[in-house]
Amino acid sequence: MDSLNFAHFDLLLMGIIVLSGTVALFRGFIQEALSLVLWVFAFLASMFLAEYLGPYISEYIVNPELRRMISLLAVFVIIIFTGGFAIKMLRSLIHWSGMGGLDRVLGALFGCVRGLILIVIIYLILPSDIKQSAFISESKSAPMLDQFSPEIEIFFKDMISNTNSVMLDSNITPTNKS
Repeated sequence: MDSLNFAHFDLLLMGIIVLSGTVALFRGFIQEALSLVLWVFAFLASMFLAEYLGPYISEYIVNPELRRMISLLAVFVIIIFTGGFAIKMLRSLIHWSGMGGLDRVLGALFGCVRGLILIVIIYLILPSDIKQSAFISESKSAPMLDQFSPEIEIFFKDMISNTNSVMLDSNITPTNKS
């Protein structure tokens, strides 16, 4: 029974996973997955489409930095609201079709995986002195996180440093059609 003695850090991690899974259980897989895709799409689209909105508001907002920020925010908010409405309609359709139970079970699994990913990302950015504190070092999960952290860190660094990535290419700009 000694193996069931969890440290507070382990209980915190389990709480994060359970909370994320529970939220996703109630929202369902479709809403969770599509919401994540929607946020990423809205961010990328606002970076690209804000340039097209700028000329239409230039007579109202003279400062170019402020105009760009407002354009980015406006495009982002419009995409989030319209996409959110479409996701809610799709979710209603799925629940109406009788697939709501499966949607919720898959949502719970998705939420647990999301919780794990969140834990790994937070652990990666923690300073070393916090990782070596008794709160974390006495836990059963810290050795597992330490074991996988180097591989995950290398993966993220490679993804960020990949200059062939379209998402990270700063040379892509829309053409202004005046």
